[in-house]
Amino acid sequence: MCRKTDKFESFIASNLDRVLNLESKKTLGDRSKYIGASDIGGCPYKTVMSKRHPPKHDLKQQIVFQRGHLAEELVSKMLDGLDVDDQYEVLGQLDKIELKAHIDKLIKAKDRCVIVEVKTTSAPVDTPYESWVLQVQFQMGLMLEKCNHRVEAYVLAIDLNSGWIKPFYFEFNDDLFEMCLGKAQHLEDAMEGRCEPRAIIQYYCGSCPFKLECPKQGKFAEDLPHDLKLDLDFIKRSKSMAKESKLRENRVKKYMLEMGIEKGKDADTQTVASVQSSSATRLDINALKLKYPEIYQELSYRSNSDRLTVL
Repeated sequence: MCRKTDKFESFIASNLDRVLNLESKKTLGDRSKYIGASDIGGCPYKTVMSKRHPPKHDLKQQIVFQRGHLAEELVSKMLDGLDVDDQYEVLGQLDKIELKAHIDKLIKAKDRCVIVEVKTTSAPVDTPYESWVLQVQFQMGLMLEKCNHRVEAYVLAIDLNSGWIKPFYFEFNDDLFEMCLGKAQHLEDAMEGRCEPRAIIQYYCGSCPFKLECPKQGKFAEDLPHDLKLDLDFIKRSKSMAKESKLRENRVKKYMLEMGIEKGKDADTQTVASVQSSSATRLDINALKLKYPEIYQELSYRSNSDRLTVL
């Protein structure tokens, strides 16, 4: 039974990879031949390396990537009744290389076009990431070169697990579009071998397939990506809160023991605290080592572990 399960899992993994590659080529074409909007928003080092050496993803990662498509299907239902084009393609040119943007949803009205870029998150986001901002500015800039209407954009961030959703509104900004074109020029120079691609710390650095060789995220790097910085901040705050919680716990326990109170209550919050005595038998390792060194040596074993210290 296990062998059949393994065989079926292997089939669905390889078949999903085949189908997704065909879909990508059909909708996005050969991404090594042009600079796209997501390339502008992302890390130049990852972009260039991905074009030179397209990474292979396992079944788990492929499923994670499909969250974006699921969210886009959901947004299509939200926009039902409007004049909307899906995966709208708009082109541009920079020197010898083609610029191309695939817009998730393009809402067409009489006097304006509204770009809707769908992003999935694993937690609520207060402000849009810089990569999102540059991506939609690049899309708006290319759209303005092709039409005479006003162009606006929304990034619609969605957490599919919790149902959290938030739109971020953008107007076109000339300076940001020039920044996008500067990144596009740098990418072209790097792809043509005229320079090395810059590495930029991003919130997804931890999942980058090229992080080991990355000059910003290699073994000697110290600056962590955005998502791990958030984790460190949470760990540090949790440690501080745990220390404070222990002090308060001891103070309540000490009072209840001194007063002989077995159960205490906060009538306002309906919080109940109880003190229970317990006993346990423990082994004095140091005494065993001194009194019976042979037994200690015979029963001892070495184990390896990794310890994270956050200061």
